[in-house]
Parts: sequence; structure tokens; C-alpha cells
Amino acid sequence: MCGRYTLTREDKIAEDFGAALGDAPRSEWWKPRFNVAPTQPAPVIVASEAARDGARAPARKIEMMRWGLVPHWSGPGGQRAPLMINARAESLEAKAVFRDALRRRRCLVPADGFFEWLRDPRAGGKAKPQPIYMHPASRRLIAFAGLWAWHRDDAGETLSFTIITGKPNELVRPYHDRMPIVLDPGAYAAWLDPALDGAAARALLGVPPVADWIAEPVSTLVNSAAHDEPACIEPLAAAAPAQQKLFD
Repeated sequence: MCGRYTLTREDKIAEDFGAALGDAPRSEWWKPRFNVAPTQPAPVIVASEAARDGARAPARKIEMMRWGLVPHWSGPGGQRAPLMINARAESLEAKAVFRDALRRRRCLVPADGFFEWLRDPRAGGKAKPQPIYMHPASRRLIAFAGLWAWHRDDAGETLSFTIITGKPNELVRPYHDRMPIVLDPGAYAAWLDPALDGAAARALLGVPPVADWIAEPVSTLVNSAAHDEPACIEPLAAAAPAQQKLFD
């Protein structure tokens, strides 16, 4: 699964993804993020209305959305809806909310890393889980495959998103049996293209290669969503950059 991620270079999103800024920068959340948590707003990239109306090449815009898909049928403010922060790639067709979004509302979720957690089996569940920060060594921006939804009630309009997860690659497998789908940059245009059907979109969701990615143990500060600062991603002083195992 993916329960926390980072986006520390928000200033590069428009340039790297060829997207219009729109209203997103006006949000108080438009800032470097070192611990993006569920229910918080975060920037995502969608095809513009012009693209949906048949533009030759899908234009892109940045929207600020709530992490955790809020279906159109949910109650006021998303009540009665489960916290759908992730969607399993293997079963997108099994749930109507994901099936419809796969066909009509796909998005890119900009990021530059994500977290998984490891427990010390010797601690008997008493020790805090050790966060592991997975990220490209170059700190470049990446994009998770995402789906988004639109919800409106008396309280107003809510735009929300979920991150698609799949089988882990060799780097993530020692820590978790799921990982977010990191799209190849060459697939960005196709993923956002409103003309691409659901089956063709699913074909883009392969297991991401390890490439230059590394796994670093970091401070347990990230365990609390109240912390969103550079210290959340600082490697532990005694840890090797590519450490795969913490406990003997």
C-alpha cells in the first residue's frame, strides 16, 4: 500500500509535467511536503476540459485534491464512504467507483518518494515501526498512477484522488507486498488521454523498475502526520543508503 509520500519540489511540477498551474498554488498546502498523509490536500495532474472536448493533444492542469477518494454517492463531506487512499491495480474493474474512474478520471500524482514501515520482531510489538523512505537517488519528480472523483453536496465541492498500487519490485518487497504504481514518463500522455479506454489504461500499470531507487531508514517523526518537515526524510546517521535489512 501507500500511506505516506513526499513532494518536496512542488516548484518543478508545472515545468516537469507540462501542466498549467491553475488555482493550485493559491492553496496553503502549496509548499514542499515531507509527509503527505491521507485526507490532506495535495496537487494532482489531470487532463484539461479542452482535452476532454476533443483537443488534439491532452493539455494538463494542476488541481489540489483531497487524498482519499470520495465517491459521488457518499454523504455530506464524504460521510459513509471508506477512506479509499489506495486502489488495487488487479481489481480496478471489481468496484464501480474505481471502474468508472479508470475510464473517465485518471490522474498523475506528483511525488519524489514514499514510505513503508518495518517492525523489529524482537520488540514484541512494543517498539515504534521503523519508517523506510523509498526514493530516486536523484530526487527527481515521479508520478504515481491515480484516479480522481468529484463530489458535491450542500457543504460544497470536493475533488479527491486515490493512488493505484500493485505488486512490489525487488527494492520494496522486503518491506511490503504492495507498492504505488510509478508510471514511466513515456506513459504520462497516454494515462491522461481521455480517448484511452480502461483496458488500455490498465496495460500501463506494470511493476516499476528499481532503476536508481534506494531505501533509507529515516526518523520516526514521519510516523505522525503532525510532522511535515525536512527532518522526516533525513537518513538515520548509522544507516547505509541502500540498506535492505535492519534487524539480524
